[in-house]
Amino acid sequence: MYRLVLDTATDYYYLALINDNEILDEAYEKGSSNHSETLMPRLEEMLKENKVSLKDVDEVYTGIGPGSYTGERIAVVIAKMLGIMNKCKVYSFSTLSLIASSIASESFPLIDCRRGNAYISHFTYSNGVLTRLMEDEVLSVDEFFKDKDKTLIITSGKPDPIALINSKEVKEEKDVNKLTPNYLQLVEAERKRRGL
Repeated sequence: MYRLVLDTATDYYYLALINDNEILDEAYEKGSSNHSETLMPRLEEMLKENKVSLKDVDEVYTGIGPGSYTGERIAVVIAKMLGIMNKCKVYSFSTLSLIASSIASESFPLIDCRRGNAYISHFTYSNGVLTRLMEDEVLSVDEFFKDKDKTLIITSGKPDPIALINSKEVKEEKDVNKLTPNYLQLVEAERKRRGL
């Protein structure tokens, strides 16, 4: 069973090709606001090198954010396209859970969203088991970490897609057409429109 994992909601894009529970190939690379230009060529290269075609992909796992407004949509659109074209299963996961999978310990994955705020969650990860301790939220960094250990903050790191896939963090999208990014907060244009 071929599985594809992708996330584009942060400065880094992540892409992994997995056969059952074996990682055949992966890419974790920092972009420059150009994930839409780099992800598909990298995916094509990965499939070609491993002699796998897009039609062979049985399951797609996509990050839905929170994160960059534009970035979130890239992975979601690709996942929807593959789900519809291949008639394969599509699963979604939080980008914060993907970040949490990069370190085998307790962590506060964090994605900056400006004005002193961040998307924050809380996980433990030990013995290959990733466990969520709080829901993703937009919070004031200073306020939230007043009484918490800031050394547990992680903002990036090479993910462990197997731990993620085997966790309770993935959700099967029964109707791929309804798959949408998790924005968690209003985009700048909408904030201005509402006078916020």
